[in-house]
Amino acid sequence: MAELSDSAGPQHSSGQGSSGGGSSGGGLEPAASARLSIRRLRLRDFRNIAELSFEPAERFNVISGDNGQGKTSLLEAIYCLATTRSFRTDQVKELRREGASFARVDAELEDAGRSRSQRLTLSDEGRGVFVDEQRASRLSEYAVRTPVVVFHPGDLELTMGGASARRDLLDRVGLFSDPTLLDDRRRYRQALRERQKVLEVRGEQAPELEAYELLAARHGARLSQCRARAAAELGRAALQGFQRLAASELTLEMAYKPGGSCDEAELVAELAQRRSGDRRRHVASYGPHKDDLSLRLAGRLARKTASQGQHRILALCLKLAELEAIQQARGAHPLLLLDDVSSELDPTRIGAVHAFLRDSRSQVFVTTTRSDLFQTPGATSLERRDYRLRGGALESA
Repeated sequence: MAELSDSAGPQHSSGQGSSGGGSSGGGLEPAASARLSIRRLRLRDFRNIAELSFEPAERFNVISGDNGQGKTSLLEAIYCLATTRSFRTDQVKELRREGASFARVDAELEDAGRSRSQRLTLSDEGRGVFVDEQRASRLSEYAVRTPVVVFHPGDLELTMGGASARRDLLDRVGLFSDPTLLDDRRRYRQALRERQKVLEVRGEQAPELEAYELLAARHGARLSQCRARAAAELGRAALQGFQRLAASELTLEMAYKPGGSCDEAELVAELAQRRSGDRRRHVASYGPHKDDLSLRLAGRLARKTASQGQHRILALCLKLAELEAIQQARGAHPLLLLDDVSSELDPTRIGAVHAFLRDSRSQVFVTTTRSDLFQTPGATSLERRDYRLRGGALESA
């Protein structure tokens, strides 16, 4: 998703549940962070929602309803508007209502006291994104305008699945510190693909290999540097969140595990040395496409040993850490989307999440089967609004 200038080698981020860092007290936020909120949201032909328009509350928006009514689709539309991507599918056609030629999401937003509009269109021609009615020229610039963090059941892949989801997490955080990360990642992947083609067609001595390896090393080293910084930022925030949500006897350790090197010269040398093996394996064996974020609970690899409940807590900690890290880098409180979080945690953990959200200043959109499962004591009618979604139609609860 984004570039970098200063080098930060493959530093590890690790510690115990009592680790410090970041802000103190209840919230994990700098006082200087600006408010970001959606003032009006409109959907047309998005998933099963034919048409929808509403003015969200400043702080908490609780959308209840039975399964299959469009609750997750509403959150997905907000996420797509902000990032141009879905957290559920890579297929744009799936986002359009059946029979519709295009889908559209519009929002009026307030960011640090300034108003702006954003629009996303989805059609057979692909995605179109606009800011204040002007087509956005660069995806990397558009993608950091409206920071958003989503937590949904599929996020258990962060702790239970392969490394790809964790690399994407690092890239989402790194993008806000270095908006050219997207370009570095794209160019690195392209150079690596071309190198592999040359290896398999022309062999290990093909003269053009050197150029592709130099290009892969340049962008790959910068990508690794950015991910190392993102891992450190996530680690500091995750350890604080883990204190609040997990059992006191548990400790959390996080560490960036580079699959390559932050040093360009070292990456070039390794790629050249591994040509023979990479040709046989049909894939590069070294580089940031092998990166991972190691997660350990009480010294043991979480992916292999954590219980279902521990996975849920750890995944939520990572998402709340993502929220804080992006907030620190962007200087604004990201929108927070919580998809049926009440069903993922026990009452004690839910209480801790509610306390975190009260301390935060993010505008929150929550889906739930019952609105009473999401408690916000003291919230006024301006701060909280409850809605019910039936068959893609939204009404005040």
